[in-house]
Amino acid sequence: MYQLLVVDDEDATLQGLASLPWHQLMISQVHCAHSVRKAHEILEAFPIDVMVTDIRMPGRSGLELLQDVTDFSIQPKCILLSGYSDFTYAQAAIKAQAVDYLVKPVRDEELLHAVERALVKKSEEKKERYMQEQTVAAIKKNVSFLADSVFQPWIRGKKGEETLKAELLHYGIAHHRDIRTIPITVRVDDSKNVSHGWKLMVDEELAEAYVLLEKHISLNTVSYLLYPVHHNDPLVVEKDVHDRAIRLRKALKKDLFYGVTIKVGEPLIFWKQAKRYLHKPLMDSTNKEIQQDSLAKRVKEFIDASFMKQPSLQDIATNLYLNPSYVSKRFKEETGETVTDYTHRLRMNRAVTLLTETNMKVSLISEELGYQHASYFIRVFKKEFKQTPHEFRQR
Repeated sequence: MYQLLVVDDEDATLQGLASLPWHQLMISQVHCAHSVRKAHEILEAFPIDVMVTDIRMPGRSGLELLQDVTDFSIQPKCILLSGYSDFTYAQAAIKAQAVDYLVKPVRDEELLHAVERALVKKSEEKKERYMQEQTVAAIKKNVSFLADSVFQPWIRGKKGEETLKAELLHYGIAHHRDIRTIPITVRVDDSKNVSHGWKLMVDEELAEAYVLLEKHISLNTVSYLLYPVHHNDPLVVEKDVHDRAIRLRKALKKDLFYGVTIKVGEPLIFWKQAKRYLHKPLMDSTNKEIQQDSLAKRVKEFIDASFMKQPSLQDIATNLYLNPSYVSKRFKEETGETVTDYTHRLRMNRAVTLLTETNMKVSLISEELGYQHASYFIRVFKKEFKQTPHEFRQR
């Protein structure tokens, strides 16, 4: 159901407009105002969908009221009424973004149709805004998308600052020139026996409120620059990061039984300092550079460790807490081959080893390599080596 506001300084006109069969347009409530001041009160108190207002009224005019509408949280569609068919008024109505301009006396049917058209536009805008809000909400939940697809191209010099700002504006994320970001580094002591689970704990805690801009990731260390998604007050952000660091330290020590070090750095002005900080190597307490594992190395380690399970690109990305398309792109950039090519090469090398160093049947080799059908493995092998597995073994 909709709500309508009618503004006119003449009581007879107001009563006449209010008595029209608005229920036919699903309008459940009609509000009346004799002045711009009264219209303001109603706009502040009710979610008005359409406003019909006279142009010429004592004090402030209907055109001025239309200009004020942009200051309200809910902005109705506006229709202007005038006793003059003056082109200057029509121009002013268009400039004030009125959806219609009607000349008095207005026939009932003409006004009803005009309001109906305004409601259709209002409904379409609501649907579009809802879809956009849903999209933005989904993207905010998947902060890895923001880090990989929105921020990383700018960090790597492949996207301009204005483009990044426009994207952040679209997603409803603060992007003012003085926005502060916070560096954080988490390190666990026993790098040999620690699983990847601790990194997931770190990401889950921080990604609730921040885009995690990767500075360094290795077996026992992660370092991020935290870009705030919800808050832009620097004091609020800084306190929140320190609170999360305290929670993380307690949770990690409880679950890992190893020493945990969390360092929160001084706030950095994102647009001025982020690139320099992210490109600078991470140093340890002795000022020695901490070597970072490349993404390709981490992908290869995961594929090698779970080779028999035939991990998909999605499996790999999930394990690394990254976006699949980003993993695919970075792997190709670092190695010159795709993840699929690497997995295929690994399988073929393993096939050669098993054919030359064991007496395993081809069907068993096929099964060990993760192929569901031996016939398919034979075709793939022959395409690679121009021989069947049996011919290769007998040479």
